[in-house]
Amino acid sequence: EAASAPMRIPFMGEVGALVGGRWRVCQPGAMRAPALLCLAILLAGCSGDPKPVTAPEPTATPSPTPTATLSASPTRGPAIDADVDGDGRADNIRLASGSLSVTMSGTKKVVAVAVTAEDPDIARLLGTADVDLDGRVEVFLETARGASTAFATPYRFDGVTLHELQLDGSPARLGMGGTVTHGEGFRCRPDGLLEVLSAESADGERFTVAKTTYRLTVTDLVERRRTSTTGKQGDPLVAAAFTADCGAVNAE
Repeated sequence: EAASAPMRIPFMGEVGALVGGRWRVCQPGAMRAPALLCLAILLAGCSGDPKPVTAPEPTATPSPTPTATLSASPTRGPAIDADVDGDGRADNIRLASGSLSVTMSGTKKVVAVAVTAEDPDIARLLGTADVDLDGRVEVFLETARGASTAFATPYRFDGVTLHELQLDGSPARLGMGGTVTHGEGFRCRPDGLLEVLSAESADGERFTVAKTTYRLTVTDLVERRRTSTTGKQGDPLVAAAFTADCGAVNAE
């Protein structure tokens, strides 16, 4: 019995049919006929119902779509000491002739505001603190003084103008200090709020401490919450009601 002819694997792109056990190739280029017509001619001469076989066309591998890389969003946080405009550099803060002025270290822009002090001779710079954690410090000045208590007023730069912050329609006066039975203080909280404390005692041992929390707007201190609690002399809360604990503000 005659040996069967070996099966030939079609080349890529060939069009033909299996006729009598052999692969018959149609060459459209040579016959000047399109591939489909060539295939029809081959099928016409085949017995049975042969299935045309077409070698698979190569599949192109899609190129990966480039992904855009987003720039990191700028973040704001506590400003460095004396950085009034929030550019990361300390600015030149000056108090003279009843006016607070700030010269920006980067742009050299100068902003100024009149200082409302009970006595111009006592006005002095206490320091700076970024109370609301917006990346710009507030400037604190001593603007009033009593027998045992000094009072501070914060000033705030909004990007254009320097403002003397108001409380209930007047320049804010934040007390620092006190006596054996009475204390005034304030502190900057880690949530960006300002807490004002007032301690009262009948015997100098047990105190009732009132706490009022404020948020800062461009021009005002706005009350958020008012609570009270009790404590003994030496408790951290009672001690906080006799001083300032806010950034680089120095109540001494």
